Amino acid sequence: MEQFKMNEVKLGDKYFRSRRELVKQYIKEFDINRLMHTLRKNAGIESTAVPLGGWEAEDCSLRGHFVGHFLSACSQFAFSDGDDELKEKANVIVDIFEECAKPNGYLSAFEENVMDTLELEEDRNVWAPYYTLHKILQGLVDAYEFIGNEKALKLVENLANYIYNRFSKLSYWKIDNILRPVRLNPKNEFGGIGDVLYSIYEINKDEKILELAKLFDREYFTGNLEKGLDLLDNLHANTHLPMITAAMHRYNITKEERFKTAVENFYEFLLGRTFANGSSSSKASLFIEGRCSQKAEHWGKYSDLTDKLTGGESESCCSHNTEKIAEDFFKWTNDIKYLDHIEILKYNSVLNSASSKTGLSQYHQPMGTGAKKIFSTLYETFWCCTGSGIEAMSEVQKNIYFKDKDSLLINLFVESKVNWIEKNMTITQHTDYPNSLKASFTITAERPKFCKFIFKEHNVKKISINDKSVEIIKKDGFIIIEYTFNNNDIINVEIEAKLHLVPLLGCDGVVAIMYGPILLAELGSEEYIGEINNENINLVLSKTNDEELTFSVINNSSIKFIPLFRVEDEKYTVYINNKKIRNIKRNFSKAEDGSGAYVIQS
Repeated sequence: MEQFKMNEVKLGDKYFRSRRELVKQYIKEFDINRLMHTLRKNAGIESTAVPLGGWEAEDCSLRGHFVGHFLSACSQFAFSDGDDELKEKANVIVDIFEECAKPNGYLSAFEENVMDTLELEEDRNVWAPYYTLHKILQGLVDAYEFIGNEKALKLVENLANYIYNRFSKLSYWKIDNILRPVRLNPKNEFGGIGDVLYSIYEINKDEKILELAKLFDREYFTGNLEKGLDLLDNLHANTHLPMITAAMHRYNITKEERFKTAVENFYEFLLGRTFANGSSSSKASLFIEGRCSQKAEHWGKYSDLTDKLTGGESESCCSHNTEKIAEDFFKWTNDIKYLDHIEILKYNSVLNSASSKTGLSQYHQPMGTGAKKIFSTLYETFWCCTGSGIEAMSEVQKNIYFKDKDSLLINLFVESKVNWIEKNMTITQHTDYPNSLKASFTITAERPKFCKFIFKEHNVKKISINDKSVEIIKKDGFIIIEYTFNNNDIINVEIEAKLHLVPLLGCDGVVAIMYGPILLAELGSEEYIGEINNENINLVLSKTNDEELTFSVINNSSIKFIPLFRVEDEKYTVYINNKKIRNIKRNFSKAEDGSGAYVIQS
């Protein structure tokens, strides 16, 4: 099955839509002169704009990365919403990129000699230049694909050729040294540059670009994964997740089975390091005093998250990239397990990453005791997750629906409208899920249309059409309705959602509580509620608010649980003790971010 285009799905709910609109407004109001300040300065163009802070500061090695994310998000909003104001803003950014590009194609907010340093120095006294160039390349590709900016394509081809020319002069071992980001907190992280290079190749069919893209598929990683070796322990998570999206992209182009095998093996290894919110990353197994690996951004041992509730778990970038991986797997297989993974990620990690007040993202998503969400500021942080966060909100309507010739698959219950162009039909979903366990789908069609509606069986209690029972087919975990629909026909669905426990991997005495796919958080620092299991949980918790989903402990109504994505300023606890004796230290303390996370602390 395939995805709908983003302009074919419109959100109407109060959670996804509202945070998406906040980010859209943030982008509309953002001062382009401030955004482009360091690029202009690096190009020798006068700029009097107030510099941005954090990772976009004039002295930060990652400066310029957010510009690429911004252009991607701006282009996607413009395409999805038909927004001419944002289209013009994206076009202006591309115009400024053109002014800042060197004749040799180089385009960045940091000096070109940073690339020399990466190639010459074994200690890699730089911070992720190819990671930043990836963001610029991706932003330009998105400006070309979503708003048709031909100038963006020329710039992206010139920059890709610049990179090709640099690598063509390097020896095998020099390249291997540059592109082996296996140290803790790797300074030579190159992100998803291989993935975007495959996209460029698909556009222009330039064999040099295909050759360059393949260069970023590293044998130490995909080669060993193909052999079934689990080598994720101590690797930096969001360095390697984009390498998997690149490997999947390569398979889609070349059909090399070894890359398919590699990513299939990777996915199983990833699940053994995944939290209840569907995402991953925390401290590395290898302990170094005062380093980021002490708290965040890495993978540890398979099936053991015992000491991983550090306050730095579940980097938001990982959520964004894991959703991409799961959606590609579903397009390969039509297997329901990938839809379930997407659904869990969508509510509990992607939506949860964004502030309900600003739409801006968390860096980490802590789930220990007495945790606190810390969101990006408007102009002073610009973490990697600030950038991936605005992109995630610009495309958050993805993966609610899928289609093939005659079938529409509903993956998420979210108030929305989908325009099924091939069938000349519009389907409007009305629901207040998860506060309500009802959803209806109203059909708009000029004449009768035969089609299939597909739901996940475990998400559905009952289905009717125009309040009349309907014959259903059950297959591979799905419920299928085959019906000839008329204008204004309504499909009514009673949604299935049960309280259930998800143990912390490697530690059965610590559990998270879910309501269907919705991860719950206990408000405040944890209070012991007794030993619970899937059989007695309904004797411990009861639903107490019909307007917004809330559970209370039956014998102590002051202890409340709400969806994690609804937590904003409150202290909260996700993983709770299921044994009276504490067997794991998981009190919340903030993980360092920015350059402070990458250097020895004094």
